[in-house]
Amino acid sequence: MTRVTLSLGRACNNACVFCSQDALPPSSPLDLATELARLRGTGATELTLVGGEPTLQPALAEVIRLARAQGFERVGLQTNGRLLASLAPALAAAGLTDVHVTVLGGEPAVHDYHTAVEGSFRALVAGLGVARSHGLQVVATTVMTRSNYRVLNAIGPLLQSRGVSAWQVTAPLVAGRAVAAMDRVIPRLALAVPYALHALDAAQRLGLRTFVSGIPSCLLGPFITRALPGAPRAFAPQCAGCPARERCSGVDATYLARFGDDELTPVANALAAPAPLDGIARMFTGPGETFVPENIVVPAPPATARAQLGEMGKGVPATAEVSSKDRKSGEALKGIFPELFKAKDG
Repeated sequence: MTRVTLSLGRACNNACVFCSQDALPPSSPLDLATELARLRGTGATELTLVGGEPTLQPALAEVIRLARAQGFERVGLQTNGRLLASLAPALAAAGLTDVHVTVLGGEPAVHDYHTAVEGSFRALVAGLGVARSHGLQVVATTVMTRSNYRVLNAIGPLLQSRGVSAWQVTAPLVAGRAVAAMDRVIPRLALAVPYALHALDAAQRLGLRTFVSGIPSCLLGPFITRALPGAPRAFAPQCAGCPARERCSGVDATYLARFGDDELTPVANALAAPAPLDGIARMFTGPGETFVPENIVVPAPPATARAQLGEMGKGVPATAEVSSKDRKSGEALKGIFPELFKAKDG
């Protein structure tokens, strides 16, 4: 069975700090019935409606009905979830079967920072409850950024408590809005990935199925069996002989130019292959269209920048600062800082 996607436009009601579609021109209108028939003619039996934000499409329920009439056995929706609470009942009645949401933090402050919309977290969580109450299967993706990787472990319990079936953590692309904000958005993988794997392992223990994408195999360890396929990115020279090269996602090319390839090492041996994609795994349909400028100005790699800093000589005391060879004994310090030497009660 295969799953295909259909974009219903590029408009969105969030302004995510990493949005890979930012700066894409508005999409041209489609004859949706014709496009659905074409996609069904490829032999695909599952469909995900994507954007932009597809819940902004006024005819969304009708598109779902048309898709089911064309013979799609499963019709999903990739969404930021802000309008899900109000739309889920009608969409489920039209034949929607599943929902793929983006969850960027386990609390409002983290999620809303990334979407740049106050209240987006509460709207999303409310939508999860309504979607599940109407029988829709839900999976969630988290884009791992410099601002959320340390608190990813809060997301798994949230998703499990809302009846979500599976969770994926993915590395961001240096595309769209993340190009200008690269050093604010893109984390160092070797630093961030261990946090992600720890959070995913804990979520797995709660009963969530977990996946990763966009992260090179050499940083995944046993989680290589949970890596979802995606468009190949870039590779370093040492990747050529890696046993996992064929199924490795590689690294974003601009990331490689910015930070170098010191984080990448061929795996010691061919690790177990990922499991075949089943119905849940197929629901993770990827970021869709992206915008990468032709000439990205990449800052110098940090190591190079440090090497270029001139030696400024030995430090000198600040104004009014004095130095002395005299050493203060413990008794002398006790006289100067008596509060530090008082015994604490209890």
